[in-house]
Amino acid sequence: MSEKIRISSYSFDKYLILRIFTLCFLRKFIMSEPDPHQFRNALGQFATGVTIVTTLDNDAKPVGVTASSFNSVSLDPPLVLWSLAKTAHSMPAYQNSGGFNVHVLASHQSDLSNQFARPSDDKFKDIDWVPCENGFPLLPEYAALFRCKTHFQYEGGDHIIFVGEVIEYQTHNFPVLVFHGGKYAEAKQKSAPATPARPGVDLNSGQFSDDFLLYLLSRAHFQTSYPTRKACREIGMSEAEYFCLSLLAMSGSLSEDDIVIRLEHTGHHPDAEIFARLLRKSWINRDGKNVHISESGRETFIKLLAHSKALEEQLLKHFTDEELAEASKFMKRLIDITGSDIPELW
Repeated sequence: MSEKIRISSYSFDKYLILRIFTLCFLRKFIMSEPDPHQFRNALGQFATGVTIVTTLDNDAKPVGVTASSFNSVSLDPPLVLWSLAKTAHSMPAYQNSGGFNVHVLASHQSDLSNQFARPSDDKFKDIDWVPCENGFPLLPEYAALFRCKTHFQYEGGDHIIFVGEVIEYQTHNFPVLVFHGGKYAEAKQKSAPATPARPGVDLNSGQFSDDFLLYLLSRAHFQTSYPTRKACREIGMSEAEYFCLSLLAMSGSLSEDDIVIRLEHTGHHPDAEIFARLLRKSWINRDGKNVHISESGRETFIKLLAHSKALEEQLLKHFTDEELAEASKFMKRLIDITGSDIPELW
């Protein structure tokens, strides 16, 4: 029978106690510490958002760092946290400024993230930032913004953990930038369970819903082309003139008949009067039987094209690369299916 040791009202096996102490001793002195590289890789399996945290240093100069350690702490009071390595050159600024701004980056801002992640004496170069009420830098774009005053600072191993009380926040409808496995990624929401679609068109009543594909395509076209069409009206250019200049800018010299054939399906093909007006405005020149865009016409067209380009740049920020690739694939396939008998524009 094993020998027992009595402590208060409990009795323990003497040899069981000895075995437990031996295992604890061996575990402490034999078990190796986690490999830092493997530990980092394991942590990388946890996907995080990417933020840029800004403040001012003691000389009132802007300071900013890229941080993926941002997280929420409390709703009441509204608290958030992030951490910074103790060795960071900007550490004194964050410890002494009394506050900071956290910018949650959008998926199109990976270059900006890299800019603030690299050591630099001027991370704010070429960035049109403005100061908030406390003077801390506000970046021009973000998916979300949290303006904070420093609430607590904690020791966290080789980092300092900053807890901020949120005094103001803003959000924009941008897909967010994600960091996973040591690389940037994009967050994509899972689709909701499919629900039966409403009929797109009801031929009995002569009505259609906003699920009607051709309605969606038409509305998207009119809404996205509106800035350019408005700019055309302001300089006295008709849509037929714009389409003609667009075709000539892409295709070079063409005959009037060829231009009409290529633009006929748009409903904005030019006639003799349109060609005459383009010549009077010096937007095109005649070269024998052909016409080509003039230098003045090209300059005018480029200014109009800039309106479309500016809108495109704003729209792209609201979609992930995967969404854009799928949309492009869908539109090209739709064009192929419906355009077998329509001539190429260029």
